[in-house]
Amino acid sequence: MKKILIILIFILLPNLVLSSDFKNIKKKATVTKPEIIFPIAKDLAGCNTKFMVSLKYTPVKPILKLDAPDGYGVDERYPDRLSVFKNYSFPCGTGNKVACESVVKILLEWANANAAKRTGPKDGESKYWNDTLTVNLFVASPMMAAYSFAKQVVTVSEEEDKIIKNWFKKIVKKNSHLMYDETYKKSGAIGTPKRAHNHALSSAVAHMELGVLTADDKTFRKAFKNFEAAIKYSRKDGSLPIETRRGGRAMFYSARAMNVLTVIAMIAENQGYDIWEYNHKGKDFHNVVKFFIDALENQELIYQYAKESIFPGPAKDYKKQDLKLKKSSNWGWFYAYATRFPDHENIKRIKKWSENESQLNPYQYKIVRHYKNIGKVPFKSATWSVVQPNCHSVKK
Repeated sequence: MKKILIILIFILLPNLVLSSDFKNIKKKATVTKPEIIFPIAKDLAGCNTKFMVSLKYTPVKPILKLDAPDGYGVDERYPDRLSVFKNYSFPCGTGNKVACESVVKILLEWANANAAKRTGPKDGESKYWNDTLTVNLFVASPMMAAYSFAKQVVTVSEEEDKIIKNWFKKIVKKNSHLMYDETYKKSGAIGTPKRAHNHALSSAVAHMELGVLTADDKTFRKAFKNFEAAIKYSRKDGSLPIETRRGGRAMFYSARAMNVLTVIAMIAENQGYDIWEYNHKGKDFHNVVKFFIDALENQELIYQYAKESIFPGPAKDYKKQDLKLKKSSNWGWFYAYATRFPDHENIKRIKKWSENESQLNPYQYKIVRHYKNIGKVPFKSATWSVVQPNCHSVKK
């Protein structure tokens, strides 16, 4: 009996150490590289480096107030603005000085206008969920990342820097949706804390970026609590209880949560902290990835959870999972993961699939396409991945 106990201790020891390390990071991590959320890309393979607009500065008109729907969705005016903003932010992220100067001008206009002001209902109401996600996803996170790039390329006056950062502080605080003290009381997610929800993870990213941008250690550390919850409360098979209930978008939302988890891990990594291997009683991000890959191969694995159909959006049929090939929100996480763990069994499995594409189903084929695209064709968008996944997420 003692021998068995000793063997178990040695088997579990790495996990115990990792949990201990993570606990220390969660409580004591500090910003070691202020303002560097993501470094400027040096290897431009897979990066979108071109201006999609004229070199002459064109304003990205601020939207002053939020008006997201009461039901499913976000305020669609903001994604439209982001699609224009990325024409500057993407090349700025690769060191283009003119693009970075435009980024600063745009942010000053939004800050001075007090744009993206939420005046809607309080937490707990659907409109609040949609308003806060709109700001965190389409304003705060991408604009803070872009400003971080700009600060690495151009000089910003102390006065202008203060105006922009104060605006970021305001919108992140006003649209905070970390869900620290709430737990699901029913359904397939019963017992799972809401801080593991993709909305909460999105808010956590915005806080983490703000912490880096302003050298605020406490704000920087907030995201670790959300990251921990997502891993700790994943099922033993690796599925995410909150996201896998979403009908035909169960895998769609699982991928979005995985995207945000990788962003948190990458920002931590850029500050000198490795949380990729955080493990709680055998549950880790590798296991989450494994379930996703398992479900790509055998869709029926997701049905047991997806049939609950909680807020499935337009994808009502849980037996037809909505995963678009060209959406960075579906696949951005893969570029970060595959290039950090190229020898992991999960990636070896994808590599094996790539050797015989004729035997693959459409879902397997999609991830193989991305496997073969690493370091090649850039994405045209980056929402849940915050930055270009084939440019800033890949580890060279």
